Parts: sequence; structure tokens; C-alpha cells
Amino acid sequence: MRIKTFLKSMVLVICVGVILYAFLAMGTGRGPLDYNEHLEDTAFTVDEKNVTFEDLAFYILFEERKVEEQARIYNKEYTKDYWNIHTNDKFIQSEAKSVVLGMAVHDHLFYQLAVAEGMDELTDAEEKELEGSIADFWEDMLDVQWERLPCDKATINNQIRIAAIAEKYGNHLARENNTSQAAYKYDGYYYSLIKDTHDIKLNKKLWNKLVLGDITLTHSKLNYINGLTDEDKKKSKK
Repeated sequence: MRIKTFLKSMVLVICVGVILYAFLAMGTGRGPLDYNEHLEDTAFTVDEKNVTFEDLAFYILFEERKVEEQARIYNKEYTKDYWNIHTNDKFIQSEAKSVVLGMAVHDHLFYQLAVAEGMDELTDAEEKELEGSIADFWEDMLDVQWERLPCDKATINNQIRIAAIAEKYGNHLARENNTSQAAYKYDGYYYSLIKDTHDIKLNKKLWNKLVLGDITLTHSKLNYINGLTDEDKKKSKK
């Protein structure tokens, strides 16, 4: 009798523990970030000006398409394999995520500076060039991305405009300082000096949970790197 009572008590303790663990796990928000549910949340701030996750849509679409095209060359059947490759001490997925953040911070910082200096207008020639860039962007989109657009086209087109104005401002600085335009790109040396003089704050809690490669794309959870054999591949196609 005592043994049965003890076992019942142990089962009860275990059940309570499992429920408590599940509750805590949900409470801490474990798992990847659902990007579409956080569009209005702040991704980072530039000199106290909020930049939301929705403001990153253009950069995410662009970078996910670029990497996915490379992935199709590497393994057209299971492109997730490429995203999972570890090179130069970083996963390609992580590197692409850093590029998205780097470009977005660069463009929003330079856009703010351009606005402050009254340089946020484009000439007729620049407007025409922007129209071409926008058309090329949508033409290059992958089919699956059309089905998973995080926001409307007008919003994304405006983000491309911000990027164009930021590029114009960077080119202006390059001419003014008689140096290369590359020095004022998101990974350029002189840009990094400017960025260091501004207050950039990242929403690490949400950003760290963002998984690039699964926002405007879809991937099978089965892949060769994770142990999928050729026979498994055949079965997964049935």
C-alpha cells in the first residue's frame, strides 16, 4: 500500500513538473520568432528613432532570395542544407542575418542624416533609376516569396526608396571626402566611423530569436546534412 501511495505521489510530482516546465517554456517565448506577429515591434533604434521589424521586409526578401539562389546551386532538392553550412566560424544563416541588420542600420542612419541635411529628394534621373531598381527587385522575387510577403508592395517600395536615398547620401560623402563609394557602404570603414558616433540599440530579445531563411521561404525539415539518405529522399517525395 505504501509503495502504491509513493508511486502515485511520484507520478503526481512528475506531472506537475512537466506542466510547470511547459508553462515556463511558453512564458519565456522559446522557439523561433514569428516574424509576421512582430511587424509593429521595434527591431532597433537609430538615435532613439524606432525601426520596426516591418521596416526590414525589403532587406529580408532581398537577402533570403540571394542566399536561396546560391542554395539551389548547392543542393536544389534540399536547399536548407546550404543555409546550415558552417564556414568562417559562422553559419551561412547567421551571416545572412547579420547582413540584413547591417544594411538596414546603414540605410536608416544615412536616411536620417540625409533628411536632416535636406538631401532626401531624388532628381528626375534618380527617380527613373529607382523605378528600374524596384521593377528588377519584384521581377527577381522567387515564387514562394510572393505567397509569403510580410506586407504590401507599397510599403516595400518605400523601403527601397529609403535605401536609394541612403545610397545617394553615402555617395555624396564619398565625393566630399575624395574616397571610394565602397567606404560608405554598410561594411565600409568610413561608414563604421560615422556609425560609432550615433546611438544604435538592438532589440536583442526579439532579434536573437529571428531565424532568417524561414520567413519568406519554406524549407523541408528533412535534409541530407541532418542524416537523410537517398532512400529517405525517395520516400519523402511520395
